[in-house]
Parts: sequence; C-alpha cells; structure tokens
Amino acid sequence: MIEIAGDTETIEAEGWFVVNRSFPTPADPTKIIVQILQMNLRGHSEHLGEFLFTINPQLPTMGEEMVFAPEDFANRFKGYFNVFFELQLLEQGKTLVNKDPINIEGLFGALPPIGAIGEMAPGDRVGMYDKSNPDSEPIMYMLATRKIVGQYVSGDYDIRRGDFVSSQEVAAQWKQTASTLAPSATL
Repeated sequence: MIEIAGDTETIEAEGWFVVNRSFPTPADPTKIIVQILQMNLRGHSEHLGEFLFTINPQLPTMGEEMVFAPEDFANRFKGYFNVFFELQLLEQGKTLVNKDPINIEGLFGALPPIGAIGEMAPGDRVGMYDKSNPDSEPIMYMLATRKIVGQYVSGDYDIRRGDFVSSQEVAAQWKQTASTLAPSATL
C-alpha cells in the first residue's frame, strides 16, 4: 500500500527474487543470515503507471531467520529483511529509493522462505525519494507491504556459485553489525 499526494492505493507486483542464506554454525545453530541478491517485480498503478521494483545495489538487503518453533513445520522460523528498494517509474523516467529500510518480517516454514507471508509492521511509514534528488521531500510513502513467496526455481549452479561466495562474504561482514540493524522487539 502506498500513499502519494495524500491518497492511498494498493498496488500489486509479480516477478522473482534471488535469496542467499548462510548455514547455521555450531556456535549459533538457530540463526541464519539472509540476503536478497536480486529482485524484479513489475506492476501497474493508477498513480505511478508501469513500475519495476528492484533491489538498491548500493545498500544490501539483509535479514535474519531464527529457529522459532522447531516442532511446527509451517512456522519454524521467525525472520525479517531490511529492504532497500529502487522503484523505477517506467513511464515517468524516474527512480525512487528509500533511505530507511523497509522492515518486512514474518513466520516461515522453509529457508529461504517459501509459501510465506512477510509484512511491514502496522503503522510503519517509509518515505520513497527521487534518486536524482534524495534530499528533497518524499515522492510517496510505503505504508504496507506483503510479500507472498510462491515456489523455488532452479538455475545453473555454476553461475549462482559466484554470487553465493560473494554474498557469503557480505553476510559475514554484515553479521558483525547486525545487532545495530535489528528490528523491533517483536522479533
């Protein structure tokens, strides 16, 4: 759900995203670091026209999943992503970015999450700024997001392996500062 020019609109986008995850370690077997490497979600909006959501390549979209209820298959993990989007307004030739992370959290049965719903906390309001003028007023606000993950697809392992190694290095660096980015106490 977005707010733009004092009006709200619910928009839908379809597409894909690539998620990488760390493996649990003996020192911390319940925690898994996750990162969205790529995203491509397209849709149409009355206010925005044709749009494309991608990941902001300048800010990593990281998160954590923790074992929550191991005996409950559908809700074994509690997790979150701190998402930094680029929202390309294709008809307007403009790109919007969020300076503050959009925190999406939920309960999941698989890693990375599949068949799961992740949402912003009620009441959250995150500004989206013109990428070419990020110090201006927000163009719009994200009021709610709901991520529904469908199914896994596979690809060429050799191609993905390079991304995996690189993202593991990023995840290791990010893990050192993860406590400063932790979401609200509800997680």
